[in-house]
Amino acid sequence: MEDNDYLAAFALCVTVDAIRKAQGKMMPEDLPIGSMERMLAEVDVIQDTLRMLGIVPDAMKGLQDGAEE
Repeated sequence: MEDNDYLAAFALCVTVDAIRKAQGKMMPEDLPIGSMERMLAEVDVIQDTLRMLGIVPDAMKGLQDGAEE
């Protein structure tokens, strides 16, 4: 991976984390390993990351491009 790609990916992760913290959402690493709460927080992080990328997660329809809404 080139340095610019790494920096862009890192910036995305930091941004998602900062927004989640500002919204008062739990971070997976703050919860007990193996707990249901941690698993749900991990799923929530994935959904937030997909939203940042413009992909809308929908459990019923699969992944949808955010431009269609």
